[in-house]
Amino acid sequence: MLGLTRKADYGLRLMLEVASAQRGAVRTAQVARRQQIPYQFLRKVAQTLVASGLLASARGPRGGLSLARPAQDISVLDIVSAFDAPALNRCTVDPPTCDRRDCCAVFPVWARAQAQVERVLSGALLSQLALDQTARSRAASRRPAGRH
Repeated sequence: MLGLTRKADYGLRLMLEVASAQRGAVRTAQVARRQQIPYQFLRKVAQTLVASGLLASARGPRGGLSLARPAQDISVLDIVSAFDAPALNRCTVDPPTCDRRDCCAVFPVWARAQAQVERVLSGALLSQLALDQTARSRAASRRPAGRH
C-alpha cells in the first residue's frame, strides 16, 4: 500500500517550515533542529526540492531556503512526487510495464484508487497546510503543560 518514504515525509515538513516562515529565508540547520531531522539528510532532501523547482536556495549571510513559487501553487502531490511517485502498486504508476493488466480484474480497482489518491494529494495545497500548521502550533502553545 501507499507509504511515504522518509525523504518525502521530511520534504513535506521542510516545505511547511519554509511556507510558514514569517520573514526571510529559512536555514536548513534551524529546520533540522526544530523538526529533529538529521542535518545532512535534510540537506539532501532540500537539494532534491531545489532541483525539482519547489525551493530556491541562496548563499550568504541572508541566505537560506525559500519557496520557488507561491505556496498556493504547490500541492502535496508536487512535493511527494519530487521524491517518488505516490504509488499503490507498480501497475498503477507505470501501467505499460504490467503484463497482467489486461487480464487482471483488480487492475481497474487499483487504477481508480490511484486516481483518488492523486486527486486528494493534488488538492492539498501548501498554502492551506501552512495556515493549518500555524493554527495548530498556536493552539498547542496555549494548552497547559502536560496536556499535549
